[in-house]
Amino acid sequence: MKMPVGNSKKTLAVSNLPEEVSISDRQISIDVVDNRLQKTTDARFEFLRKFAEEIVNDAAPNKRPLEMNVFLLDPEEISILNEKHLFKEGPTDVLAFPIDELDSVPDQPVYLMGDVCICPEIAAEQAKEKNIDFVDEIALLLTHGILHLLGYDHDEEKAEAEMKEIEKTLLTRHAKHLRSKND
Repeated sequence: MKMPVGNSKKTLAVSNLPEEVSISDRQISIDVVDNRLQKTTDARFEFLRKFAEEIVNDAAPNKRPLEMNVFLLDPEEISILNEKHLFKEGPTDVLAFPIDELDSVPDQPVYLMGDVCICPEIAAEQAKEKNIDFVDEIALLLTHGILHLLGYDHDEEKAEAEMKEIEKTLLTRHAKHLRSKND
């Protein structure tokens, strides 16, 4: 889903981000599914659902009730999706598959955001290359994927700068939640 760079909905999303987010209204359903063949017993993925909920609540405050999924995939499985849907060979870090259009009237009473697919193995490599914490890289990828579900894209320089600015705002705002849950 691509939206024009100057789209007012995206501009409003940035300017309307509330100072603090209240998650008392839990009409958000997010499932995290680990589909990797070589599953680890890494408990750090338990924060993903809550973190995704906080990001969605912040970035899409007027879409309720809503559902989305986060899938953790191994490099082989994400490679298949990358080739099939983006016509690119090899594994990637994150893919997003929106379902309902952001401004459409859904045929169901629930807004189906879509699926974010993350490859933790690629995320671990990138975190090491960037010399950052693995949890921070996963949080960035999840935020990036959620923004794609909400219509953001980075196919043009201006759109990429706008998306990165929103990612930075959201990650800065919610970093305290990452630290408190994973220390």
